[in-house]
Amino acid sequence: MRVLYIAEVQWRSQVSRKHHLIRRFPEAWSVFYTSPANAARGENSFRVRTARPGPLVRYATLPLPKPNARLMLVRAASPLLARLGERRLRRIATSFEPDIVICSYIWAHGPVARLAAAGTPCIYDLNDLHYDFYPHCRAEAVEAFEALVDSADEVVCSSERLRAVAGRGVVIGNGVDLTTFRGREMGEEPEELARSPLGGRDALVIYVGSIDDRIDFSALERTIVTAAEEGSGLVCVGRIFDMARAEVRRLERTYGESVLFTGRIDYERLPDFMSRCSVGVAPFVLNEKTAAINPNKLYTYAAMELNIVSTPFSREIERYGDLVFMAREPDAFAAAVRDALGDAERRRAVRQTIALSNSWDEKAREYVELIERLRAARAQGVPSD
Repeated sequence: MRVLYIAEVQWRSQVSRKHHLIRRFPEAWSVFYTSPANAARGENSFRVRTARPGPLVRYATLPLPKPNARLMLVRAASPLLARLGERRLRRIATSFEPDIVICSYIWAHGPVARLAAAGTPCIYDLNDLHYDFYPHCRAEAVEAFEALVDSADEVVCSSERLRAVAGRGVVIGNGVDLTTFRGREMGEEPEELARSPLGGRDALVIYVGSIDDRIDFSALERTIVTAAEEGSGLVCVGRIFDMARAEVRRLERTYGESVLFTGRIDYERLPDFMSRCSVGVAPFVLNEKTAAINPNKLYTYAAMELNIVSTPFSREIERYGDLVFMAREPDAFAAAVRDALGDAERRRAVRQTIALSNSWDEKAREYVELIERLRAARAQGVPSD
């Protein structure tokens, strides 16, 4: 099977849904991964940072349009970049001869539609509310999103909310790498923790993920205060986006003895941090964007046997309301963190119930079966719907 994958890539520290799925495709498959150029240093690569066997992956950067690019010159050049990127993509498709196309980049809807019309089955991997990331050209982004939904043979949604937004599709959710996240196995304390005021503690509260405008900083601040009162502290592991830097600096200045923001940490090191913690938090605001999230952190926290405290931001998190501590308001969220720190019994149940039934191995198996069904249906001339 030859898979042409079109998606934006940011691999320097994260291993995301796309990476987890691709490296679990059959070894006999071949993947050609194409991505729009990313100006961030070191991001344009596809490093398979694992000894796990997997398919051959080739990688190419395309000058596809970036309507939200920081540089005005790049934004102005988007029409030209689109033509150049589509021309390069056509050449790749002609030489690679894909059996299937998977796309999660809405601005590639034109080339995807042409490949679908030419007889190649196409999947739109809808892993986020993609048009919501382009507020300055939302109308055009919605139009691109709808075009990709319409041209795809199938829409694979990572959450129930995304399927509702698309109006069609199947749900193959997110999961966890159970080989990497094996439970609460205490290893050597990470240097970043050891040299911080939180060093030496082994019942910390942790947030893992991007620190951006989806975070409810009031809930995060109340969590820091409560954790300190309980003799604990909060460690936040993940990329700090520009819109959140001022708030992060304020929290560091105010609560420097009780909070640590590490910035990016290699994915493989996350268990070292999480094994020092007993509670994982997801203090997301409640809005349209977060309602579409099927959070990887939910399954990762559970795999590491952490109690989970979250706002009820999506159906996927609410599904586990009998195990996850849920709170809407900042004070209630902090109170739930306090309860979670003292509840060792619940922590032992979350891995079995939440993590083991949502492994990336299982999600990749579902995806492979879908790809094979779509390819077989096209080969037999059967309509995809």
